Amino acid sequence: MANKKFKLILIRPKQKYKHYSTQFEMAKLMGKRTANSALALPLLAALTPANYDIKILDEEIIDSAEGYNADLVGITMITSNSERAYKIADHYRSKGIKVIIGGPYASYSPEEVLQHADTVVIGEAENIWKDILTDFENGKLQQQYQDKEKILFETSAVPRWDLIDTSNILSVNVQASRGCPFQCEFCLTSQLFGRKVRRRKIGDIINEIKQLPLKNVFFVDDNLTLHKPYALELFKALKPLQISWMCQSSVDVADDPEFLKEMSESGCKFVLIGFESLNPKSLAETHKHQNNKEKYLEIIENIHKSGIHVYSSFILGFDNDTKEDFEIFKSFIDEACLPAFMLSLLGSTKGTELHTRLENEGRIYQNLSKNFNVGAYPVFKYANFKNKELFDLFNETIKELYQFKNIRARTIRLLEKGYFSKNKPAGSISFWQKFRTTFLLLRLYRFSKDKEKRLFFKDIIRLIREKKLSVNEAASMLLMIEGIVRHVEKADSYKNEFYEELERNGIG
Repeated sequence: MANKKFKLILIRPKQKYKHYSTQFEMAKLMGKRTANSALALPLLAALTPANYDIKILDEEIIDSAEGYNADLVGITMITSNSERAYKIADHYRSKGIKVIIGGPYASYSPEEVLQHADTVVIGEAENIWKDILTDFENGKLQQQYQDKEKILFETSAVPRWDLIDTSNILSVNVQASRGCPFQCEFCLTSQLFGRKVRRRKIGDIINEIKQLPLKNVFFVDDNLTLHKPYALELFKALKPLQISWMCQSSVDVADDPEFLKEMSESGCKFVLIGFESLNPKSLAETHKHQNNKEKYLEIIENIHKSGIHVYSSFILGFDNDTKEDFEIFKSFIDEACLPAFMLSLLGSTKGTELHTRLENEGRIYQNLSKNFNVGAYPVFKYANFKNKELFDLFNETIKELYQFKNIRARTIRLLEKGYFSKNKPAGSISFWQKFRTTFLLLRLYRFSKDKEKRLFFKDIIRLIREKKLSVNEAASMLLMIEGIVRHVEKADSYKNEFYEELERNGIG
């Protein structure tokens, strides 16, 4: 069978609803279809034998993954695109084509998945992928596959990004490590990848990055900077590559100015930090013991001083949260001078300790559409809020903080400090893209009908002239903010759909 050719399709289903942090609207402003594409599919493609003709279909880039010819279909899914995944799976199975489904949601819902697929893959697939394909070729495909132990992850195959239209995405994903020693109640990472952190060899990562089609990289590690000596070695190896990158990190990244300096000089533009809550009781509730809200302002200032933007992540809707926490949050964003931030509503994902607890307490809405599980919709029974009330509070808070009058006030206060005066690598941006971006920003800001946008642009130009802000930093800042504001405004069109879903399920 080794010489027989097979057609394999690997699919990422589309999410119907999106959180504004996905930068979906910013990608569209830049002439792209989406911000990035899932790493799992090009990685599996790289591990697939040569007798397979592979096609990757990412529905965030193409219109539909249905209607293609194949011998075998593989689908990766998360909670929020699981309904679409099942529709695609049912489509191909109706044609007699074998379907395999994996991914975080599938790993904790195998019985549900097998109602729509021939096979479910639980956990990491790299070590067992070839065995799965061999069984398929021999007509012995099993219903369930699960690796007996975690892969070492010291090295990794170079993902087949050539199978994805990377001209339609902003950045590519790279993973340097897996696992997390922390155990936040709402997070799936330590459950899925384990609490022991596995790290790739630095040379292996650099080899992969050198072959990437883009020079904009997002490290998808849950905490890239957890082990400082390893991270420093990686930063030094990244410097000659002249890439632009962002990552996720814990609060201790701000402890060492020299560490931050190396991080910034290696091309880091943004670091996403899960501050999660300003309520000490909520931090304790979710087991976020490593966070201390009294140090948040100092942490943010230290990171900004290094020329790295903090993309702060906060969650509201914990059992200890009340309406007052929304007001506290708004005051903090202003005081911290955060141009952009990520605010989410607490969600419930299968496999997490939170989901298990809520299920035991009878607080999971079993029939609520999983399409809404993106962090922007309240999806279970909350302790101190009705779902509609919490949803409205969330949207009112986002809209208020992302009014240009408020954006301008806190952003200019930050940029006046001169922390972002140095140009960093601009990533994969051609001369034509720079030219296009310049005219786009002029149209969006300089000639806007919104007075606050025009004043904001005027302030930005002044800071550039005073050498307090670099041109590259100014452009990326303006584009990101415009993208977020557009997303927030467009999200209004989905409100009634969520209200109807609540009413359909008898939820207040």
